[in-house]
Amino acid sequence: MFQYFGSKKQLYIYLLEYCKKVIEEIFEKAHLDSKTDLFDRILASSRMEMESFQNQPFTLQFITSVWEETSPEVADALVILTEEACSFRNDMVLREEDALKFKNPEDARPVFQMLFLMGEGYAARYRGANAFDFETVMDDFEKNIAILRKNFYKEEYLK
Repeated sequence: MFQYFGSKKQLYIYLLEYCKKVIEEIFEKAHLDSKTDLFDRILASSRMEMESFQNQPFTLQFITSVWEETSPEVADALVILTEEACSFRNDMVLREEDALKFKNPEDARPVFQMLFLMGEGYAARYRGANAFDFETVMDDFEKNIAILRKNFYKEEYLK
């Protein structure tokens, strides 16, 4: 492999860029744009991502293994690509008008961050496991989103 990539860092960059491309391509922007609610967009994007991981399980395995990478040789590349992924996710899902639905508009960004961390927690729970039960994860995630919606949204925005 080093004949093609030259170093562990170049191999990691290639694989991370590949995973990033795969994940970005699965998002149906038009479908997400049609959702006028933050929580609905998060659920829709999560379903898209889960379907992608079901179809390409090695992508999920690689991404979760990256979190455990401690090599200083690839640390800077991991930081940059993680920041790019976060920016892409934020631009895809979070909208300025979302804050208006919250009882306290300043809670919108922290709640969004909580949901992102929750997603990382689900992935961490299954790190190294032979099987990842996507349906169970999505059911649990949907229940948690319903709780957050109920507790943070103004009454007129509750479904």
